Amino acid sequence: MAVVAAVTLVVALGLPGGSALAATRFASAGRMDTARLLHTATLLPGGRVLVAGGFGYPGFLRSAEVYDPAANAWSSTGAMHVARFAHTATAFPWGAVLVAGGANYERKWLRDAELYDPGSGRWFPAGRLGKARANALAAPLPDGRVLVAGGLGRGSATLRSAEVYDPKVDRWSAAGSLRNGRYHATATTLRDGRVLVVGGRRTSGARLSTAERYDPQRGRWTSAGRLKGARDNHAATLLGDGRVLVTGGGNRVKGFTGSVRVYDPVRNRWRSAPPMRRARGFHSATLLADGRVLVAGGFDDRGTVATGEVFDPRRNRWSLVERMRTSRSRHTATLLGDGRVLMAGGGRWSGAILASAELSRARPVR
Repeated sequence: MAVVAAVTLVVALGLPGGSALAATRFASAGRMDTARLLHTATLLPGGRVLVAGGFGYPGFLRSAEVYDPAANAWSSTGAMHVARFAHTATAFPWGAVLVAGGANYERKWLRDAELYDPGSGRWFPAGRLGKARANALAAPLPDGRVLVAGGLGRGSATLRSAEVYDPKVDRWSAAGSLRNGRYHATATTLRDGRVLVVGGRRTSGARLSTAERYDPQRGRWTSAGRLKGARDNHAATLLGDGRVLVTGGGNRVKGFTGSVRVYDPVRNRWRSAPPMRRARGFHSATLLADGRVLVAGGFDDRGTVATGEVFDPRRNRWSLVERMRTSRSRHTATLLGDGRVLMAGGGRWSGAILASAELSRARPVR
């Protein structure tokens, strides 16, 4: 099963000797009830965080749990109807969370979708995708619908198809086709409501340098240019000025990169930005309340990374921050209402799967 190959994990290496570290501390955020990776984390109304599914020591997970930042504690909530990892999770404005697709050993690639109600802690069916898919892309649309596109389908086929879920009628419908089938790509909702899809790979192993945009008003996909260099397992972050920051990427076979590209949606153009201090892929990238971007964890060519760094778009430069308490990759990172970032779960190159979580404010080195 091709999706399971993503679970091959990884290691812990720090910064080269002599690198300066920030005064910022990564504080413990307790431990989840279940160690997990390739799960999802979604901010709920009131500031709590829902973590759902993933892969853990029992195998593919149905379980879900909630982190309460006020109490710095985790608690179990209702379990999903279907165990899954490599799925998508998207929050609606009223607080419900849509989980779609993914994979497990029993059914392999999934068409099932579910809605989480934070008020009752229960999950409800949300129709079925037109195509079973894992490692797909998902993004909220301005009209309240959710776009899901690409991914891996049955027989490990790379998918071009896209579809949208309309919560008003509880129905999935076709949304055209990507110009290039892809998985391990990123999807970012732009300020004008269009969705930018970047990079990824095909089941043949080919990595993509192409990007494209989905226009929900016209239901059309169009080119968004080409990055300088193909990449997968990268991260994409919408900046405060509407541009998109694309960081890192790579894999164990072909190596990881520290290169950075910035997309300007007004000009539909890419440009280079200063590279990260550390090459990495499978990392997290989080827009902070002050407009900077925190990049943390991931894999590099030597193993699992514990380092973090922040990008300041106004100064166009990177600064190191303190090492995380635990090196981790394939984790989740969620910006909390008070400005801290919650990092949960993930794994290491060695194959270890983590239940630990930590918090950071990520002030840069002076």
